[in-house]
Order: sequence, then C-alpha cells, then structure tokens
Amino acid sequence: MKKLSLLLMAVACLCSGKANAQDGKGSIYFVPYVGVNYSDFSGEFELYAQETTGKVNFMGGALLEFKVADKSAVIADVNYRRLGTKAKERGTFSEPKSPYSLNIEPVEMVISEDKKFTLDYLSFGLQFKQNIIDRLSVRAGFECSYLLSARKYYNWVMYYNPAFDSATGMYTLTPEDRVDDFDFFNGIKSGKDYYEEMDDMSKVCVSVPLGITYEYKNFSLNATYHLPLTNCDSGWDDHIRNQAFDFTIGYRLPLRKI
Repeated sequence: MKKLSLLLMAVACLCSGKANAQDGKGSIYFVPYVGVNYSDFSGEFELYAQETTGKVNFMGGALLEFKVADKSAVIADVNYRRLGTKAKERGTFSEPKSPYSLNIEPVEMVISEDKKFTLDYLSFGLQFKQNIIDRLSVRAGFECSYLLSARKYYNWVMYYNPAFDSATGMYTLTPEDRVDDFDFFNGIKSGKDYYEEMDDMSKVCVSVPLGITYEYKNFSLNATYHLPLTNCDSGWDDHIRNQAFDFTIGYRLPLRKI
C-alpha cells in the first residue's frame, strides 16, 4: 500500500510537471475573440452638440500570444472596432430669411438633431502580458488604429416664425411652429436619419492599451482601457480624443506547446 501511494504521488508529480511544461517558454497561442466596447469623445465637443453620452458597439479580432517565459508573453493583436459617441443635446442655428418669403425675417429656426457619430477603425497592437496570480494577468502595450470610415448621423427639424424675446435674445419654440416634413434644405426630411462623411477626422490614432485577463481552461476574459495619445480630429478646435473600454471573450488555440 505504501509503495502504491508513492507510485501514485510520483505519477501525479510527473503529470503536473508535464502540464506546466506544455504551457512554458516558447509556447504559441492563437486567440480569436469577440466582445463589446464602450466609447465616448473626450474634450469640449461643442461643434455639433453641447453634451454627449457614450455608446456601445460590437467588436472582434484575433491575437497571437508568444510565451517568452513561464509567466510572461508578447502579444500581437489586430481587431476591428466601432467607436464614437451619441449627442445628448441638440445643436441649433437660425436662418436669416425664409426660402419661401424673403421679405420676412427672422422667420425660421433649424435644429440639427444629432444622434450619433460613428468611427470605424482597424487596429494593430503589440502588448506585453504578465501573469500576477493564478489565471490572472495584466497587459500593456502600444496600439495604432487606422480610420476606415467616419460618419455623422442626424435629422433636421424646422420651426416657422419662432417668437423672439428681445430681453433675453432667445427664440421661443412651440410645437405649433414645428414643421415635421420639409425638403428644401438639401433634400433632407425630418424624422429620417441622414448621414454625411466626416472628412476632418485623423486617419491614424495612437493609444496605449491597458488591460487585465482572466483565463479559465481555454477561455480568455479580457477588459481593456485604451489610453489615447493623439487626437481623433484633424481640423476642429476641440481637440477631441477617443475614450474606449473593451470587454471581450476569446478562445485559446495552441499552435505550439512546450
């Protein structure tokens, strides 16, 4: 019985050593992943809206993980992400004359109901991963994102003859003055989404991904904050930057185990 116990302990030690060796220095993993990100604009984004609120989008990508030590790894990552924000308040501007009656002024106010700003990126990153406790690791690195497209979605509403208060210098907009269908302004009708390309956005953005990873069996749960280093606009005075958080789940596929 004693000999059998010693034999079982020896086998357990060998199996344990073999399991650890299979995930040691020189091992390579391919990890496809999907998830969601929460993004917003930082800075005073007052060109289109007084205030914004973040939005959530799906994302996906894949990475290669090369273990440079038993508890350390280098990660090469590529992913597609949709960032941007939603407008919380409407931007307003007034037209000096009516297109139907040029001898009356002021007669109208047009409100741009901004809904969301969407920026699509293809991102490439290089990170260093360090295991701190069992199954839990931290990551940090460098990421470069290339802009694929940038659009602004909104609709328009026009008010006829808003009452002007000379004391406050403001217009009073009433539901009775609202016109819900009009097409004189670039063929746009209110109530329907309209979009335009945002050509004044930077083509390349640089950030520092800071993340944490929890691994269970072959699954990998990741939370990452992307610290922006560059502006995402190229011509505005607000100097806005992307603020993004990612939450993803991946599946680790061993390409080589050592």
